[in-house]
Formats: sequence, structure tokens, C-alpha cells
Amino acid sequence: MSKLASALPTGCELVFVLPHLGPGGAQKVALLAAKHFLADGLSVALVTLLPGHVQAHDLPEGLCWVDLGGDVASARRQRSVKVRSARLLHRWLALLLVAASWPLLQGIKPGRHGGVVRWLLVGLIGPQASMLHRLLAQTPPQRVMSMLTRTNLLCCQARWMLPGHLVVSERNDPNRQRLSFPWPRLQGWLWCRADRVTANTAGDLDALQRRNPEIASRMNLLPNPLVLGSAHRDAIGWSDKFERPAFIAVCRLVPQKGIDLLLEAYAALSPAIHSQWRLLIIGEGPERAALEQRTSDLHLAERIHFLGFQPDPIRYFRDAEVFVLPSRFEGMPNALLEAMGCGLASIVSDASPGPVEVVSDEQSGLGVPSGSIPALTTAMERLALDAALRRQLGQKAAATMRQQSWSALDQPWRDVLALPSV
Repeated sequence: MSKLASALPTGCELVFVLPHLGPGGAQKVALLAAKHFLADGLSVALVTLLPGHVQAHDLPEGLCWVDLGGDVASARRQRSVKVRSARLLHRWLALLLVAASWPLLQGIKPGRHGGVVRWLLVGLIGPQASMLHRLLAQTPPQRVMSMLTRTNLLCCQARWMLPGHLVVSERNDPNRQRLSFPWPRLQGWLWCRADRVTANTAGDLDALQRRNPEIASRMNLLPNPLVLGSAHRDAIGWSDKFERPAFIAVCRLVPQKGIDLLLEAYAALSPAIHSQWRLLIIGEGPERAALEQRTSDLHLAERIHFLGFQPDPIRYFRDAEVFVLPSRFEGMPNALLEAMGCGLASIVSDASPGPVEVVSDEQSGLGVPSGSIPALTTAMERLALDAALRRQLGQKAAATMRQQSWSALDQPWRDVLALPSV
């Protein structure tokens, strides 16, 4: 079992920092990497920051886990009216500092004025900023890798005055992800503390480099690792729970993922396909109730199944023939890589560069214009009616995903993390 600790172990070689252990692709990637490097004998730890999230992932054996969520929740609960007023004033002063004194802030470089940087992030994000700094200062690890935008900024400030290698991982299309003030300003500045800034798609990396030319030389492409074992659809067989065939979508139920578009496209399928094909939707999120209501309004509740979050969605691919992800923007979704690795034909939108970098249209899947319900319906009907095409695309997809295995990605990850080769 992994152990929950209050401090990092002395001499820890690698720490992953996440906002929480709820559902999410970043969480899955971090835990896959932790398990991989633990198997090599490294001392690896995990730090999570936020309360209020149910643990959705199993932790690998031997991983030391420090969860600051409880301390953050306590700090929030204990605030009196006076303290809450002080916190609000702190936030407004921090925003004013970013707005009015931006040239002065940009002049602060890593290793200088760490207290100012910490005061700023505590005001803008909350007590987890100072808690993370104290944790990393108490027993400084050799390497830290953080994932997701605000967590990355927290780690940059926490390591601002501290030695050691820092890697931050951005995981969404920067051309589509909308960051409100002051985050776009803070991002490029705080990244000056990062030894490496990574993206998991070539298109996202290019966009980040164009936006931040001063640190472009420290940016790297770091693909998501894929671990499937013997999960290819030809090996896992069919279950009896659902009629086959089926379309499947695996994602958080948020507007970004376009599941509302998928429901409308499925509803527009021809009656002959409707009578045979089901739609499986795996995932949780704030849009679930509205999506289920729309399913009911379309009189499709017997054909569309909302299965909630599943820690191992790969086993549900045996109930499917086609993976569909009509996102409004993306990074590189792990569920897509897993579906392709299992030999499913896929349909993705062209909204962001990530999915279309692995889904070559007409070769390893089908691409459709972002937001186009008619195009999505046409692609679904085409694959539903052509079993040979489904198999051809699925076989090519599985072959493509071999490039995402640890045997192919171990050295790039080691290079970014400044780990010695084995």
C-alpha cells in the first residue's frame, strides 16, 4: 500500500504535484510515471493540494503521498469575519500589484524576493501556496514535476528560492484555453523558475514557444505514456452487459468535451443504425444532469448509458466499436490514446492539434470539423455501416500507439526530469 505522510522523505528523488486525485488525465499520467520510476528503484512522492475531491485513482505500491487538502480545508473553515475581510483585501491588493506594477514584478528573478512572490500567490490562489512552499523547503526534493496551470504556478513560487530541478506540464491547447486576468501575465513570468516547461502535443508546444520566446529553449514535447498490457480488443473479447455494437465516449462531463454535440449527433442517426447501436458515456462532471435530461428529452434513455467515472475504462472498450470525442478544445486525452491502443476506430474534432496529431484522417480514425453536428453524424453513420473500415482504422490506430509505450518514452521522460539513463 502507498502511505499517507505529513512530510516528504529525506533525499526524495522525484515529487509529482497535482491539484487533487479526482478524475482526470493529468492524474492518470502522473501516477503512471510514478509507478514506472518506482519500479526503477527511485524514491518517489506525490503531493496533492485541494480538499473536496474523492480519490478516483489507486496509488502504486511504495508511493509516499502528502495531501495538503485537509490543512487547506482547515484554514478555510477557521476564518472569522475579520480574517475573511483580510483575505479579500489581500486578493485585491495582489490583483492591483499585478495590474499597476507589472514591469517591477517582471524584474524579480528566481532566487530573489521570494517573500513577495509567495505573498502574491497566497493572495491570488490561497493558503496552499504557503503550505506547498513550507513542505518543499522542509525536505527539498531533487526534482519536482507539477501538472496543470495553477498548480504549475504554485510550484514555481514554492521553488522560487529553493534549489532543485523543476518541470511544469501544461495539458491543454493554449490557443483555446481561456485564462482570465492575471493568469496570462503570471504564467510566463513564473515559468522563469522552471527548468523545463512541457506540453504533450507538438501543436501545443509550438503555441507555447511562440507566446514565450524568452524561454522557448527550455520547452519540451513530453508525450503521455500508454500502458495497455493485453487489452487489445481482439484479446479481451465481449462482455454480456450491453448489446454490441456501441459508440463510446470517455471524458469529464464539461462543456469542453462536447458531449452535448455527441447526443445531438447520435439522435440524428438513421433509424436502422439507431435500432442497433448504443452509446456508452463514461465520466462524471457538472454537466451530467443536463446531459441526462437532454437524453430523456430525445427519448433515448434506453439507448444512451451514462456509466459514471470508471477507474479502468479500458475494460469497457470491449463493449464498443467506435470511440467518439467531439471536444471544443483539447490537450492530448488519455482516453483517446487508450481507445486507439485497444484497436478502436476513433472520431475526433479538429478543434485542437493534439487529437489530430495521432488520429490521421482516413488512416487511424476520422476527423470532423469542430462543432459540426451533421459532420459528426455522417462520420458515425459511415463507421457504423462499414465494419471493414472500422477494423482497418483500428489496426492502424493500435500500431500508431506503440510509439506511446514506455519502451519508446522512457528516455524522453528521463531527459526532461534530469534523471540518469538506465
